[in-house]
Amino acid sequence: MCGSNKQASEHIKRQHTIPYYAQRVRDSCTTRVTKILCAIFLCLILVVGVVFFILWLSLRPHRPRFYIVDFSIPGLNQHSEFENAQITLNVTARNPNQHIGIYYISMVGSIFYEDQNMGSSPLMDPFYQEPKTTTIVYHTFNVATLTVNSRRWKEFMDNRQQGAVVFRIDIMAAIRFKVSTWGSQHHKMHANCDVAVGILVLCLWLALRPGSPHFTITNFSVPAVNDSNTSDHGIIQYQLDIKNPNKDSGIYYDDISLIFYHGVNIVGNNTIPSFTEGKNRSHQVLNHFDVDNPFWAALRSAILNATAELRVDLSTKVRYKTWLIKSRHHGLHREGYIPIGKDGKISNNKKKVKLRDASK
Repeated sequence: MCGSNKQASEHIKRQHTIPYYAQRVRDSCTTRVTKILCAIFLCLILVVGVVFFILWLSLRPHRPRFYIVDFSIPGLNQHSEFENAQITLNVTARNPNQHIGIYYISMVGSIFYEDQNMGSSPLMDPFYQEPKTTTIVYHTFNVATLTVNSRRWKEFMDNRQQGAVVFRIDIMAAIRFKVSTWGSQHHKMHANCDVAVGILVLCLWLALRPGSPHFTITNFSVPAVNDSNTSDHGIIQYQLDIKNPNKDSGIYYDDISLIFYHGVNIVGNNTIPSFTEGKNRSHQVLNHFDVDNPFWAALRSAILNATAELRVDLSTKVRYKTWLIKSRHHGLHREGYIPIGKDGKISNNKKKVKLRDASK
């Protein structure tokens, strides 16, 4: 029985001819090529998908951001001013996109009090905003666009005496995004914010009002003042400490000019290049200047007699950055007096000299 099964199996195998095996090989090669092509195609789809996903993340447009800089109602403390009522609005529109510009087709602002529309008006004509730029939107709502009567004005005054008058600002805009030569369809956007006018606003302003930076001269020295070989030339070394006292504001410094006087004569000067200082940070600058004759001879003689005093004059301009909003330039003028002992260092047991407002 086993022998007959073996013979039958050999007989079946003999039926698989050479063309059969050739066909099997061709089918196997076709299958392999198909699988390779499918794998390549799927890999291409995956790569293209990843590239498009990265492009979408990098070019995905973000809507503009609005920040209220100023909101005021002149004459709110006078009963008769409702006939000439005005509301002044100062807003900044920020385009946060790195490579995408924004077309503002229209922009309309509305003022609400207790959910009642007091007036609406177009804020700006159509304009284009470049990427990563800020546009100032300044507008005054006057009698022609406001609906204010004597009763409503009295209500404003009563609420102000109790603390603050709360308004709501609504901004409606129609925009289009632009990437290179491609422009998107129209998008409507709506931004609103509650603002308070009165004592609460004053408290907020006092809390966020940036303070001026502090300037201090430290590590002051006149090396080798007792060396007779330096009778025609001297060097004065010092360190300027610059402190930003603000916890909510950074400071942008223009070039800082330092001038040192001995009497009415300028004995040296330095310029510190512009820089940025973060919130509640300090910045130290080590510097020096040369003093030549005839000024060095007079200064050295005064130092050896312990009667020398230098006046430091510092001037610069700064801008404050609070909550992504940069202020205008503010001029600073500071001065200080450095008494110098016989050892060439600050005398009177002082280790530093704070520069103060020159106008006071």
